[in-house]
Order: sequence, then C-alpha cells, then structure tokens
Amino acid sequence: MNDASIIEMLWKRDERAVSEMKQSYEKLCFHVAGGILSHREDCEECVNTAYMDVWKSIPPNRPPSLKNYLCRLVKNAALNMLKYNSADKRSIEMALSLDELSECISDGKSIEDSIVAEQLGAAISSFLRAQPEKYRKVFVRRYWYSESVEEIAKFFDMNEKTVATYLFRVRKKLKEYLQKEGYISE
Repeated sequence: MNDASIIEMLWKRDERAVSEMKQSYEKLCFHVAGGILSHREDCEECVNTAYMDVWKSIPPNRPPSLKNYLCRLVKNAALNMLKYNSADKRSIEMALSLDELSECISDGKSIEDSIVAEQLGAAISSFLRAQPEKYRKVFVRRYWYSESVEEIAKFFDMNEKTVATYLFRVRKKLKEYLQKEGYISE
C-alpha cells in the first residue's frame, strides 16, 4: 500500500493504517532506531511511540512523505530515549557523527523559530541532491542512520579511509554552501 493510501486511512481514523504502516516501514524504523540505540526493547518502544505519534498527528497534519515523517518521529524518539537512558553519555558512534556535523550545522540554540529550521533543512536537502549519488548515500547513512564508518565501508565495499574522505569532503562543501546561503557565518 502506498503512502497516500495510508495517510488517507489515517485521515479517516481507520485503525488498519497502523498495521499497513508497520508492514511497509517496520524494518526501516528499527534500522533508524537501532543506529542510535543499542537495546532492541528500546528500539521497539521508540518505533511504537512513533506509530502512536503518527496516529495522533494525522489529522491535522498531512505530510507529503509518510516514510520521511515516520522516520523523523522514530529518530526523535530514539534521541530522546538516548538522552533519558544515558544522561549525556551518548553512544560513541552517535557522539562522533554529531560532533562531525557540528562544524557545519548549529546545535539549534541559535535558530529561534521553526520556519528558519525548516528552511535550513530544505537547504541541506537541496545541497545533498546536488551531490554525486555515492557521496549523498554515504552522508545519509552516517548522519541520518548513525552508521559507523566501518559499517558504511562494508556496505559499499569501500575502504574506511575512503568513506572518511567522502564524509570530510561533503561536510566541507556543506559548510561552504551554508555559509554562502547565510545560515552560518565564517
């Protein structure tokens, strides 16, 4: 079943929409949560929380992509659980990936309203769409799915140093792009 059909079912408050969502995206949701959390039970809780959040938020929201909307909710739930469980003791991979990106992207404290945050997200998406496919995929696996450099290298059958170089180059280009667009100052 496609996203539009599931969203329509949610809009009509048809409970079958949740099972359709599970059937379509459960594996992806667990992958997103698992990139942040180490315990399966925690991942399950985050995924179930995300399903409930989708149920509660549609309507009134009508996201253009259910997949992206659901993944964002799972990731947010996993990050919240990580904060709760570790009280600033993040997993090494998550901390490393966030530290790597911190030189390009603000921690959110200087962004005062959601409009600016949405514009920043759109700018990053636009930047990534302009990158070569492999660079884009490596970047997304590292910074969206929180995969280690080693995991990414295995997945793409690449050397770990090559993956690290790809990530360095894309971060550098992203920083330049965001500076040019006025999101960060030099």
